[in-house]
Amino acid sequence: MPHPAQPPQADGYVFDRSWAREHERLAALEQVFDEATTERLTALGVGEGWHCLEAGCGGGSTARWLARRVGPTGEVLATDLDPRFAEGHGLPNLTVRRHDLLADPLPSAAFDLVHARALLEHLPGRAEALRRLVEATRPGGWVVIEDFDIEGPMVAAIARYWPAGHRALADRLYRALEAGFTAADADAGYGRRLPDALDEAGLTEVGARLHAPLLPGATPFLVLTLRQLRTPLLATGLITAQELDEAVDLIQRQDVRYVPNVMVTAWGRRPPR
Repeated sequence: MPHPAQPPQADGYVFDRSWAREHERLAALEQVFDEATTERLTALGVGEGWHCLEAGCGGGSTARWLARRVGPTGEVLATDLDPRFAEGHGLPNLTVRRHDLLADPLPSAAFDLVHARALLEHLPGRAEALRRLVEATRPGGWVVIEDFDIEGPMVAAIARYWPAGHRALADRLYRALEAGFTAADADAGYGRRLPDALDEAGLTEVGARLHAPLLPGATPFLVLTLRQLRTPLLATGLITAQELDEAVDLIQRQDVRYVPNVMVTAWGRRPPR
């Protein structure tokens, strides 16, 4: 199905898909968080012949990893409202498709693995989206959901791992990020709620891990995120333009280390019939 080069914003998605450096930002996110994702998928046994769904595939790195992992006897379907960055992969067992998780159908009980990262937190209909993902999972298959937690007490925890003398700035920055997500109807703390959400969706063997990487300065992920979100961050009134510029300058320095967003990886199994 043809799709527009710059699809309209979906409710809850705080990022502007038309931003000139959006592909670069998604690639930077993958650089930081792919290792934890593939480690968990490997631990769950993803292998030859599996049929997998990668929902909200973004830049497509996890979908490509899955396609190589499941081999020629397996298949991967990668979906997104804006799948252009995941196309052109050259992998015969990977299909990339434009898809609205809350509106478009998915095959029922079709996948051994369903994975979504940094997706459900942006959807006002998170419970319905999760229900659809579970229904697309075959009995006995795995659902793996990853979302950020930058809410409330986690803000203070993140700030503790910023350079001394700049922790109050980090606290203001992350409170502005939390408020910016909330203003867009996203849930900045959805990662913390994921295990309960998987329980409520009827999954078993539910587990979760937190990933909080300590990044060296000049890692592009948070720099690009803050530049993308400059307007909504300033609109919260919780951080000034001067403070935001100070934060961006700080995390580009080679002599600093800091924790960016905390990612929660949660998983559960659809009960066998």
